[in-house]
Formats: sequence, structure tokens, C-alpha cells
Amino acid sequence: MQEELKNSGDTVSRSENDCGKGRIAVLAALSMALLILLGGLRLLLPFFEPICWAIILVLFFHPLYERLSRLLRASPVLSAFIMCVLIMTFIIIPVFVLITSLTSEVLRVYAASVSNIQSGSFTLLPDAQAHPLMHKLGVQILKAFKLYGADMKTTLMDLASNMGEYFLKQGTIVFKNLAAIIFKAALMLVILFYLFTDGKEMLQAFKSLLPLSKPTVESFMKLTSDVLSATLYGNLLTGAIQAGLGIFIFWLLDFSAPLLWGIILGLGTFIPMIGTAIVWAPASLYLFFTAQYLKGAILLAFSLLVISQIDYFLRPYLISGKTELHNLFLFLGILGGINVFGLLGLILGPMIIALCVSILEIYRLNLIEKEI
Repeated sequence: MQEELKNSGDTVSRSENDCGKGRIAVLAALSMALLILLGGLRLLLPFFEPICWAIILVLFFHPLYERLSRLLRASPVLSAFIMCVLIMTFIIIPVFVLITSLTSEVLRVYAASVSNIQSGSFTLLPDAQAHPLMHKLGVQILKAFKLYGADMKTTLMDLASNMGEYFLKQGTIVFKNLAAIIFKAALMLVILFYLFTDGKEMLQAFKSLLPLSKPTVESFMKLTSDVLSATLYGNLLTGAIQAGLGIFIFWLLDFSAPLLWGIILGLGTFIPMIGTAIVWAPASLYLFFTAQYLKGAILLAFSLLVISQIDYFLRPYLISGKTELHNLFLFLGILGGINVFGLLGLILGPMIIALCVSILEIYRLNLIEKEI
């Protein structure tokens, strides 16, 4: 009897040892797998920007890719190659040209401002006799900021000097990284090509890794698609169109730096409540106060009847999904995205917010409402 109890105890002891060894083996395997995954992410981290830009472009142009494939009845490889050529011709090259033009415009405005400040011809206050209303308004604004009567020339020269150092630094960075920028653009096109040809398979593989039921995964993907469509197509394309219209009207009315002000106007569409009026409203007031009544009337009418109306007519048409981010979250997402990711954050910020909204919606549908 004692011998049987001893054998039973030995068996239990061996079983516990085997369980302990099994747990250690599982932990070791998980730790090794985690290290390998972290190593893989570390390898991909230097290519974060081109990967993200490629994914964004695929989200935009995948419907066009599918239409092109059906129209030409071509192989996926040929259709993907044609799409990459079209994107390079009509998206990437124009963006480089736009950035170059915008940089030149900013530097031109900066150089003109510095020249006027140094010569003493630049003043924050319009002439009191020629433009009494603008002069009075300018005095009130300067008094509100406690700047009236201060040595404005010194202040403006310090500001211009700091801006000059900033632009010189940015220009140096761009020049040094020109080869890297070209390499990233080429890499983005390569990634884009494979996303077009094999994107569906990659998406299916990603779905299979999610620890959720199949209906929940499909619901998550549907919600994500709706929110991203609302964000990308509804808001970003609307802002781009409004920027283009702003550039056109400022150029037509012979404004200085129309490209710069048009782009600022396009970015203004993301500001809650104010929107594009942040640019065209003060510009119209300036024209009226300086007795340029015809130009002021044209700008005001065009802004109210065309630029502002795009939000009501074009945005709903562009939104293919049913879920739209509130403008406040969109605005904060863009600001936070630019702060964290730079230019990429202009699109990546709203996309991350959109994914957060999708996850919260899945939580609401699958946990809260089921409990109710």
C-alpha cells in the first residue's frame, strides 16, 4: 500500500514537473516569437512613410484599379503597372511641383517682407488718410495686444530673422535628404504595385489574425471602410478642391502669393465652425476697407456661393460610407497627426481617429447592446 502511494506521489510530482516545463517552454516560445516580431517591425520602421503613403493611395485608387482591370480585361500585374504609372504622372510629380512652387512662394513673400522692413516701407498700419477705417481697426488691434507705440521695426526684424533661420534650416534638410526622398518615392511605387496585385490576399491574412468572430471582423471592416471613406473622400478631397478654387480666385484678383493663401484656405475647411472663412472673410474685408469694392464683392460672392457651398453639395456626394467623423475630431486628428508624423499626419491622423471610432463602435454593438 505504501509502495502504491509512493508511486502515485512520484507520478504526480513528474506530472507537475512536466507542466512546469511545459509552461516554461510556452513562455520561451512566446518570448522568442515576440522578439522576432519586434525585430521584423524594427526592420520595417525606416520604411514607415513609404508604406503608409502606399496604403493611403491604395485606399483611394483601388476602386479605379478594379474598373481598369474589368475595362481592359488585363492581368492584375499589367493593371497594377498602369495604375502606378498614372499615379506617378498625375499625383506624385504634381505634388513635387506644388511643394516646390509653394516653397518658392513662401521664400518670395519672406524676402519681400524683409526688404520692406529694412527699407522702412513696411508698416502694420495702413495710411490714415487713404484708408481711415483700416487704420483705426489696426490701431485697436495693436492696442489689444499691447503693441501700439512699440518699436515695431525691431520686433518685425527679429521675427523675420527667426523665420529666415527656420526656412534656411528646412531648405538644408530637404537638400540633404533629396536622395532619400527620391528613394522613398520609388520604394512607395514598388509597395503600391504589390498592394494592387496582392492586397486582397494580404487583407484576408490580416482578418484571419484578428482574435474575433468572423461576423465581428466583417462588421469591423465595414465600419472602418465607412469611416475612412467619410474621412478621405468626404473631407480631404473637399479640402483639396476648395484649396484649388481659392488659388484660382486669389490669382484672378491679383493677390500676392495666391498659392500660399489658397492652400491655407483649403486647410481651413477642417477648422470647426469657422472653416474656409478664416481666409476669405478677412481678405474680403481688406478689399472693402481699401476701397477695392469690385474685387471685394467678387471675392465675397465667389466664397459664399461657390467655395462654402461645396461643403453642402460635394461632400455628401464624395462620402461613400454612412459614418462621418465630427469636424472637431477631424480637426484634432489632423493637428495631432501633423505634430507626430509631419506631412503624413495630414491623412494618417484622421485615419487613426477613424480606426478608434470603429473600435468603439464594435465595442458598443457587441458588448454594451448585447448586455442590454
